Amino acid sequence: MNPLTVLRPIEDNTLRAQVARQILDMVTGGHFLPGQKLTESNLSNQLKVSRAPLREAIRDLVEGGILVSEPYKGLHVRSVSVLDLEELYSMRTTLEQFAFRLAWPKRDERSLSDLDNRYERLIRHQSTGDQASTVECELSFHSWVYELSGHSLLLAQWKKLMPLVQIYMSLHFRTHGSHGQYKHMTTEYLKLASGNSLDAVQRHVSEHLQQGLASVQSALEAVDL
Repeated sequence: MNPLTVLRPIEDNTLRAQVARQILDMVTGGHFLPGQKLTESNLSNQLKVSRAPLREAIRDLVEGGILVSEPYKGLHVRSVSVLDLEELYSMRTTLEQFAFRLAWPKRDERSLSDLDNRYERLIRHQSTGDQASTVECELSFHSWVYELSGHSLLLAQWKKLMPLVQIYMSLHFRTHGSHGQYKHMTTEYLKLASGNSLDAVQRHVSEHLQQGLASVQSALEAVDL
């Protein structure tokens, strides 16, 4: 029988996506902390949804690396450690510098305009104090060079790192605020990414991420995870 002629159960993917988005925003917004235990019953009651779409959303977030579900231990937000932090930032530095080497000759008026737009969107959201949206815009801003690089494996690796980056950014903002304390670093990043010196932007990537590492390390100590 032709499968196209068979009716299939309807899935409420919109509800599932909304549930996943709200839980993710609670993590990136700093309301659900790394290592914090979550329960389906509490989430279901707060979200006013049935267990079916909730479990689908949880599975998506587990697969995405935001949540962890373990036998006999239950569900919790992904934990973090100093070692995770150091490995993440060393990997990000290497990948981002490589991405700039690949993307450098591909920059044109259109791509630089795209970067400007991502920067402006980030600055607007920083001023609102909406931490979850700021994290999302920060990720979009840094994704620019990976997307422009045209290297599919590099982009895939960056996407794998995103869950940890989101959690660490949420820790940073929890301690230092999401109001653009490091706006000058982001502005300098934009200026150099649009400039004429690849060496200068490579050095800035290293300095920018090293400062981020120190900032999140202090945030990690502050919340005593």
